Amino acid sequence: MLIITKHLNIGGAEKMLLRNLPIFTTLGYKIDLYLLYDYGIYKEYKFNLGYNTDQFALYSIFPCKTDVYKQLMKTEPQKVYSSVITETYDIEIAFQESYATKIISTSSNIKSKKIAWVHSNFQEYHFSTEAYDNNEEELNTYNKFDQIVFCSESAKHAFDETLKNNFENKEVIYPLTDFLYNKKYAKKCIQKMQAPYFLVVTRYSPQKGLDRLIKAAKLLKDSNILFKIIIVGNGELEHDISEMITSLGLMDEVYMAPAVPDPNPYFLNCISYVSPSYTESFGIAVQEALCMGVPVIACDTPGTREVLKNGLFGEIVKPSEYSLASAMQKFILDSNYANILRKKAEAGANYWHKLSSISKKKLEMLLSPYPRI
Repeated sequence: MLIITKHLNIGGAEKMLLRNLPIFTTLGYKIDLYLLYDYGIYKEYKFNLGYNTDQFALYSIFPCKTDVYKQLMKTEPQKVYSSVITETYDIEIAFQESYATKIISTSSNIKSKKIAWVHSNFQEYHFSTEAYDNNEEELNTYNKFDQIVFCSESAKHAFDETLKNNFENKEVIYPLTDFLYNKKYAKKCIQKMQAPYFLVVTRYSPQKGLDRLIKAAKLLKDSNILFKIIIVGNGELEHDISEMITSLGLMDEVYMAPAVPDPNPYFLNCISYVSPSYTESFGIAVQEALCMGVPVIACDTPGTREVLKNGLFGEIVKPSEYSLASAMQKFILDSNYANILRKKAEAGANYWHKLSSISKKKLEMLLSPYPRI
């Protein structure tokens, strides 16, 4: 099996891949995983990558991300494929939109089953356009795949609305919950902060709404509410968010923790998880929180509505710092409200753990022996 993805840094697509790898290896596949760029905190997370097995090998196509490499992948994807891929595979997977998908689409292996994974909501965040001249070229690229897999129903719907298509082989496979969410493991880890806190696990990128979270924190402080927030992550806006925290005088209330391969210990001791995102196609960290029994307060996006089942498993608020601050304040001051969200989280954990077995079966069927092989 060949898998090409962007990198192994923190992110929902990367987490989903790590949860899927044990299934792939259990099915007996030898896996060659190629990263477009040679970086990511998960590269050192050997337990989940399965470095110690003969079934798994990790490679990088480029040493880093540059405009030159991006232009090469955009204009000459077949050249990139042929220069690094020398084996013949039964399954070829583009595990991320954009360049990985474009490169796999150039494979001349007519016997391989080609699968494209879509993790983004194309109506809200169509970042894959950077790899194509127009939507028609992107649509033609997906036409070369045997199966398209989506991380959520909302991602599938947005794909269909953006790239009008008549593809028949489309499947929604939700992120598995079996491999990274272990309370026993979390309890063995040292907790860095003992005071109760709200938690956010995310990339420091524009669509994740961290500016909205900091503005909400300022509103809470101005209302004389005592609170703590921990943000676990990394990304291009890390410096900007740090400066924003300082300029608003929130250094005692908001703590920025470095990204970690497994955030379980942080979930274990937080009072509630907060998702301030402007857009989410699924919200894998929200799912993580539920599976750890953590109450969730989330700004309204298609993805969080899907994970929280329109509020059945958590609180969905209007997408503004005022609504976010109001819900956080209510959680602190109203024990009844907090207990209701805890019970919702427990129901969400049961739901997603059960659904995980269905997703596992879908994965196994997706990768079962293929007629052309």
